[in-house]
Amino acid sequence: LSAQGQVRRNNRLPGGQGGINRPPFGIPQPGRNRPLNPNQIRKQQLQQRVMQAVGISPEQRMRIQEIRRSHDDEVISSGRRLRQARQALDRAIMSEQFNEAEVRRATEALAAAQADKTRLDASVRAQVRGVLTTDQVQRFHQLQREMMREMREQQRDGQKEPGPNGNKNVPQLEELDLLLLFSEARIEN
Repeated sequence: LSAQGQVRRNNRLPGGQGGINRPPFGIPQPGRNRPLNPNQIRKQQLQQRVMQAVGISPEQRMRIQEIRRSHDDEVISSGRRLRQARQALDRAIMSEQFNEAEVRRATEALAAAQADKTRLDASVRAQVRGVLTTDQVQRFHQLQREMMREMREQQRDGQKEPGPNGNKNVPQLEELDLLLLFSEARIEN
């Protein structure tokens, strides 16, 4: 029996449902036509705040959106490859017939998938960076310093670290990356 109480045959769930690392059937997944969760809303608000503070023009917004869209298929493919490589490594490690050579192969495949994703992310970010002026980059760095100072002050004052259970108004450190924010932004005109 599976976790959902269904009989598995040949390690597959009935009705085309997913297996390992798939949510149970009937649970909605984030997508284009579904409402955003609170973390996604906060990230989108941060993106808009940063873009406004940096002074992104409508033309720059359009260009950033074009760059992002032009890489959508690659980003999806890269993410899929990374997930599959991680799952293959998990299977190799947890196999009843443990095979160290297979674990090494799966580890190398995961490292290659991570490297490919890093290269793709860097390429997209470099293209987005090319859209920005020197002044905009300087404004971002000033905003970043202010946000970091605010985070340190809140931590010093004994507040929880920002994140899912902490202060909702302060972004996490990785969210302060300008090019990452812009390359992931779903930009509204």
